[in-house]
Amino acid sequence: MDQMKDGICARVDALAETLYGVSEFLKEHPETAYQEYESSAYLGRVMKDHGFDVQAGAGDVETAFVAHPADCAATRPAVAILAEYDALPAIGHGCGHNLIAAASVGAALALKEVLGDAAGGLFLVGTPAEEGGGGKARMADAGVFADMDAAMMFHPGHLNLPGKGMLGRIKFGMEFFGRPAHASGSPDKGINALDAMVTAYVGINALRQHLRPDARIHGIITHGGDAPNIIPEHAAGLFYVRAGSRTYRDEVFEKVRKCAEGAAMAAGATCRIDVQPPVLDPYRRNLSLEAAVQANMEAIGIPVDEDDGRRGSSDIGNLSHVLPCIHPYLAIVDGDIPSHSEGFCAATTTERGRDTLLKAAKMLALTAYNFLTSAELRQRVKEEFESH
Repeated sequence: MDQMKDGICARVDALAETLYGVSEFLKEHPETAYQEYESSAYLGRVMKDHGFDVQAGAGDVETAFVAHPADCAATRPAVAILAEYDALPAIGHGCGHNLIAAASVGAALALKEVLGDAAGGLFLVGTPAEEGGGGKARMADAGVFADMDAAMMFHPGHLNLPGKGMLGRIKFGMEFFGRPAHASGSPDKGINALDAMVTAYVGINALRQHLRPDARIHGIITHGGDAPNIIPEHAAGLFYVRAGSRTYRDEVFEKVRKCAEGAAMAAGATCRIDVQPPVLDPYRRNLSLEAAVQANMEAIGIPVDEDDGRRGSSDIGNLSHVLPCIHPYLAIVDGDIPSHSEGFCAATTTERGRDTLLKAAKMLALTAYNFLTSAELRQRVKEEFESH
């Protein structure tokens, strides 16, 4: 690495205790989607204490923010380093967003110190509600990223990867409405909404055999009636449809809708499906930008693993259709500890978790530095993004 990059890494190391403190504060004060008032305020204070101006409520999202070096006018090219900080219900930071926020803070602070007066293209963007709330999608729609040229973040996991695909997702409620009656005395007078729900669920299970490998359907029945001796007049469920492209995601959703409509017809019930915003788009990878990530991973001693093919969904998928993005993964656990678990939450503040935090901050800062200082890299990234 060159002297400037060595300086960035040294600055991250000097910030270690501050970054550990950020991670631990968020872990000890978990807040779920759009309720991250304490978390966003705390992060804003950290940035202000290190010479950043902070705009709270960015994009009319109360718990979002944008931070920019106070002594620099905003310039182009510009990089958004993304900080997630929402937690999961009951589990807390079982997805490691406390590490995401801390690493992004570290990258932004280190870059500001090293770039000095040339830090006008540096932004730290606080993006709440990744877990089901689609904060990045709302912020993108509100124009928060309109004057930015790339967005960067990392995610903790069980592999070291410069990037991988993510699936688009539609989240929706499914309800059936029938007619109540005494289940023994007058069963012929009732219309069983639960029967319709179960028939739809079985139809969806049968549909799975005929889906492409990238598609997923999963759901739960959230209400099935009120008493065994009353034919249920109402049944409800919550479902996800996922797929690797917008087109196929929507196609699979229509197949599921037909399963529900057919089940309602068979039972004599009526059906209602309510899509819960936001609809998440599949993630558009930018391999040119990921190549810079991988080079920086290798430069700081992070071995690159083979992708295991596991896929989820995230609101960065929506953002990746607005501007080039990276979303690399760095390991804090082995494969036997799943994400969205108490064990994963605990791992964020172990020695391994702390080591990964510093490596992630360096990786992000180095990649942002590459993008801000290399016109050749920016051109490759732009051409690839525009070619989709």
